[in-house]
Amino acid sequence: YAYDVETGEQLWETRLPTSSQGFPITYAVAGKQYVAVPAGIGGGSWTTIPVELTPEKRRPSAGNGLFVFALPDE
Repeated sequence: YAYDVETGEQLWETRLPTSSQGFPITYAVAGKQYVAVPAGIGGGSWTTIPVELTPEKRRPSAGNGLFVFALPDE
């Protein structure tokens, strides 16, 4: 979820395909602000539990990703 700091209004929401694996950061390029969130399998991800319980099952190889969202213009 992303909220307006002044009004508390929800600006947008999304679901990542796996758990966040780090801390989000924010940065600006040419006056446009972005939020980046690292995500992937590892650490405390609940998605690794089925792999541990049924190692004989074939699963696609997984990777990590960096999801970047642009904040709305004012």
